[in-house]
Amino acid sequence: MVTLSQALLIALDHHQAGRMVEAEDIYRRILNADPEHADAMELLGVLAAQTGRFGAAGRILRLAVALRPDGACGLSNLAGVEQSARALDGAVRLYGRALRLLPDLADAHASRAGALRRLGQAEAALLATAKALALAPGHADALANRAAALLSSGDPASAERCARRSLRLNVRSAVAHATLAASLAAQRRWVEVETAARDSLALDRNAGEAWEVLGAVLAKLGRFPESLEAFTAAERLQPGSSPNSSLYAARGTALIAMAHPTEAAADFDRALAVRPQDAGLHWNLGFACLMAGDYARGWPEFDWRRHDDRAEPPWRHFTQPTWRGEPLNGRTILLYAEQGLGDTLQFLRYVPLVAARGGRVVLEVQRPLLPLMQGVESAAQVIARGDPLPPFDLECPLMSLPRAFATVADGVLADIPYLRPDPLRVARWRDRLGAHGALRVGLVWAGNPRFPGDGERSPKLAGLRGLLDVPGCRFYGLQMGPGRADLADAVLPDSFVDLGPEIADFADTAAIMANLDIVVSSCTGPAHLAGALGVPLWLALPFSPDWRWLTGRDDSPWYPTARLFRQPAPGDWSSVAGRMAAELAASAQRFSPLP
Repeated sequence: MVTLSQALLIALDHHQAGRMVEAEDIYRRILNADPEHADAMELLGVLAAQTGRFGAAGRILRLAVALRPDGACGLSNLAGVEQSARALDGAVRLYGRALRLLPDLADAHASRAGALRRLGQAEAALLATAKALALAPGHADALANRAAALLSSGDPASAERCARRSLRLNVRSAVAHATLAASLAAQRRWVEVETAARDSLALDRNAGEAWEVLGAVLAKLGRFPESLEAFTAAERLQPGSSPNSSLYAARGTALIAMAHPTEAAADFDRALAVRPQDAGLHWNLGFACLMAGDYARGWPEFDWRRHDDRAEPPWRHFTQPTWRGEPLNGRTILLYAEQGLGDTLQFLRYVPLVAARGGRVVLEVQRPLLPLMQGVESAAQVIARGDPLPPFDLECPLMSLPRAFATVADGVLADIPYLRPDPLRVARWRDRLGAHGALRVGLVWAGNPRFPGDGERSPKLAGLRGLLDVPGCRFYGLQMGPGRADLADAVLPDSFVDLGPEIADFADTAAIMANLDIVVSSCTGPAHLAGALGVPLWLALPFSPDWRWLTGRDDSPWYPTARLFRQPAPGDWSSVAGRMAAELAASAQRFSPLP
């Protein structure tokens, strides 16, 4: 006659060997004989969780905990089931109860870290993994969860190293492979990301995080149908009662890459239903709404950028109130640049409108733009960013002015030009360029490489090289900064003149543009300068452009002299250059030489 203790050992042997049916049968036989057998109840619950029956596992483990309230392992196992069902707050509480009973339970510390990280408590998660690793330095799951916490803390390189340490201990960890994929994605190493995500899925087709990361990277690689299939798989795996906000946020970002801003906004809304105070999500929603042309909804969401404490550099905070468009009644207002040079140039158009509300305007811009500011009307004082601020009563970043003036897509202030070049410099550059015997075309091919999306938005010189073969044109290189490296090995025709070494500042660039017939540019600061000056602008845009260029149109409400040439598919600059070249050839044929 086999005793219950002997039967439990036999069942446990089956369980550990993976013979789940046999183990479950014996556990149930034991419980039929003794319904209050706590060990059998707990192990049956663990088996149910391991076979994906989380609802049953939760019910069984709650019975086990009721039978043995001081059982740390039972509490930890129940916490794991709650965590799998995304009941994260409950899981953290249960892990806490388990650890108060048994502080040296490394597994509970490691798993608790995963729940804390999902709750957005990255520092607490790191502390929990440190406790687990102090108890068990070779704890693979603790290392995997530490990698995820490091990634949430904004340290993808350390996260990658930690994930690889975890995989050296347990190469079959689907979670560690998925975390490695996410850390590589944060470093924009897309091909490696896909490999790591697929490694995770090869081990566990139900690894929702791996499907999520795979969907994101496939969108980056331009494989849009595959991306959406991956996100659908991830969504199918999430518990219906606990939506995964990170999945919706990731898919929303992917839909932006697909130039589907309305669908992206819907996903950002779903994510915000779970994380309503997430400033980054609100900012993304604002981007999507603005890209879709829904300015009324977009501007308030876009203003959440000022509350994103993850922004680099950090947003500035003033004690003075933010101006919302009310009459100024003689008060002094500080208007200031906050992001790129192009952003500043685009929104300088609002400065006269602010002054017209009856106040004194102090305008702060990036130092490289200072020489241009003599052409800005209505600013009582112009200073460079970093200079001491004079006294002021109200503040407003330039990019919040469209909200203050309730700007809508079909009512953009487009009184062009709102910048004017220095006449003396214009005359000097007119002499430098000489006889106007051919169509004069300025060329800018690259933006700031520190901008995260510059690889997608900048065609580089090679991407626009075909334009230089159009006869009847004289091309002038206006490129400044790191993009000039493209000139080193380029074979260029005699019709191309590199003016870069002669350009001292943006005021020089503006004066040159005033002497040109067309400026061809990527999405970068000089494009906004040409538009603000009222110079004909041909803009080379990636498949999914910045929000300000909207979608599906070849003109811009912001710049009446602009023509937009969009990629028909991600990375396809040759089609953009081909269309531009055909249009340039037609323009050159119509051109009449000027004295």
